Amino acid sequence: MRKELSLALSQAAKILKKNQLAQLTVAIVVVINVAAFFMFVFERHADSHQFENLGDALWWSIVTIATVGYGDKVPVTAAGRIVGSVTIISGLILISLFTATISSVFVARKIKESQGLQDIDFTNHTLVCGWNSHVEEILRIFNRHSTSSETMKIVLANEAQPELMEVVGEAYPNLDIKFVRGDYSREPVLHRANIKAAQSAIIVPDATSQSGHLSDDKTLLALLTMKSLNPALKVFAHIVNKENYQHVKRANADEVIVSDQYVGFFLANQIVYPGAPQVAMELLDYEHGNDIHRVPIPEEFVGKTFEDVFVHFKKTKNWTMIGIVTEEETVSLGDILSHDMSAVDTFIERKFKEAGINVAERMGMRVEVNPPFDYQIQKKDLGVIIGTIEIDKS
Repeated sequence: MRKELSLALSQAAKILKKNQLAQLTVAIVVVINVAAFFMFVFERHADSHQFENLGDALWWSIVTIATVGYGDKVPVTAAGRIVGSVTIISGLILISLFTATISSVFVARKIKESQGLQDIDFTNHTLVCGWNSHVEEILRIFNRHSTSSETMKIVLANEAQPELMEVVGEAYPNLDIKFVRGDYSREPVLHRANIKAAQSAIIVPDATSQSGHLSDDKTLLALLTMKSLNPALKVFAHIVNKENYQHVKRANADEVIVSDQYVGFFLANQIVYPGAPQVAMELLDYEHGNDIHRVPIPEEFVGKTFEDVFVHFKKTKNWTMIGIVTEEETVSLGDILSHDMSAVDTFIERKFKEAGINVAERMGMRVEVNPPFDYQIQKKDLGVIIGTIEIDKS
């Protein structure tokens, strides 16, 4: 028991030594009780009978320290007045220091937050790592789909200037945006962004890095670090060089977007199928009404055909259903092989690689584009439609 008490006192002493607010709180409590004790001792036998018990003295001490001064109890003896004078001066000093310390804590926190140095307390948020011209477009789309009842929480992690990030944060009122400044491929920076509580992450080639040119090296390193800290995190990576696609997929990226991946498609089809590229570009342009959306399929259509849902959406919503997606949890070969990688495991992995099979790749989404009308709707199926969806901002 004595050892536990000694340990508790030691821990309390360490907290007091490091925490100025705790020191001031203890000082105020001590002054209140000491002043109340001496006031009771000096005034209890006075003719005014204002301090008949310790409770009266404690009330007077608290009121005096707080600089309220009701005047309902006043000392009449010389010693009591000396105690009162010391208590008033002590109260002014301690309360001033206490309020100033609290203000400085909040100001320091606000400065750290604006500089991207504050720990983030978000949960189920989306982490956007890196900064280039595409990030603001991503935020505009998020801002369009975010609602007051379901505000998207976004954490921007990059090495851009805090002033730029402050402007960005104010430009999207429907989003709750916070900023973490630093190299997002490093664990301390990701911990500040609360990576373990994040729901998803986007990594883009970083234009704010010291090298000044876009590279996939940092993207790959950040992806590996993220997956080691939060294996369940969904990570979507944008890379510059298509030759790095397999490397990023092997690092367990959920999806990979390659820069200029569809330039050939759009240019060639301007000649081969004029008009088709324009339709595709309009569907990809969120500023126009007809976009591509993923929507839930009503439960009454489970077990029915794609044709039934297609007709239902077209008649009731004027949506054109073009596909089915299903989120699936799949097991990769890496999950099956033992972690110590025995000789047998190594042999199996090598044979798969020699056969050109990606042992680390995880396909979490099954996609059926333009399925036949007799396709049977499953319970986990979601519809992909072309149409306009009115987003309730209230």
